[in-house]
Amino acid sequence: MSRHEKPTSRRDFLREGLRSLVNAGFGGVFEKLERVGELMERGEPKPAPLTPVLSCESRALHPLLESGQLSLETCGALLNELDIQGVSLSDRHISSLHPRALEHLRESFHRHAIAITGVMVSEPVNLNDEPSLSRRLDETIERLQAAAILQAPLIRLHLSGERDDELFERGALFLQRLLPEARRRRVRITIENRDGVGRRPELLVNLIRATDPRWIGACYDFGHGAPERYYDAARILAPYAFHVHAKSRAFDPRGEETTIEYGRVLSILRLASYVGALSIEYLGEDDPLEGVRRTRDLIRRHWRAY
Repeated sequence: MSRHEKPTSRRDFLREGLRSLVNAGFGGVFEKLERVGELMERGEPKPAPLTPVLSCESRALHPLLESGQLSLETCGALLNELDIQGVSLSDRHISSLHPRALEHLRESFHRHAIAITGVMVSEPVNLNDEPSLSRRLDETIERLQAAAILQAPLIRLHLSGERDDELFERGALFLQRLLPEARRRRVRITIENRDGVGRRPELLVNLIRATDPRWIGACYDFGHGAPERYYDAARILAPYAFHVHAKSRAFDPRGEETTIEYGRVLSILRLASYVGALSIEYLGEDDPLEGVRRTRDLIRRHWRAY
């Protein structure tokens, strides 16, 4: 090298090495590695890690919370007794979004070794209601901030509305406006497979892939959609799931859920290498605590890692 030539930087050296491997036929993996390296060099934040624990939706405990038999502040001790390591909080049960109140709530769970696995935004975002979208955007940003303070890795949205073509465009625009706020707080965004955008699993996956699958994923619920499509939905959504609602309503004498083959769904999630929380959402007519216990036992029967 002459004294007039610019020395090769470490970055350029690595880049040229990767490109030579791509040219030699090792394309896909190394292209991804190069992309990751560029993102790291730009200092783009990484999403908070997912928590692979057995969790419980606060919605499953709603009758007890509504009647005053239980509060969120005492919920951690109860879940600890139930041998459940996580909780997913509906914003309808969070009395205040003030930072001090959220910090106090976070510590009440952490004191009992309970991880907060998500914040569920309870009010649907109607994508066809144009006048309300600016307000809903601001409210969702507040929930992202609340999740960051609670050290929850994600929020859940329900994007409702009609007409699939409009839903896709409006949903993509809404999420793109949220993405900078999510990245700033390192909180992922999930969309549940309910009506609206989540009505068809294929549409939901297309929306995730069209935005940013590192930050936007599915909140996959066992019990949503047509029963004949439960397992198709599981196969389509499992690779994109950041959070899972283990829905249950009733059990047979063997302890199996009467309408959902838990073993089949959990096998699909395992094959997709799912690493997030499995969050119990018992909505049956029996005692909520008994329903949570039976769902807990059912999950562990089919997936011992939880």
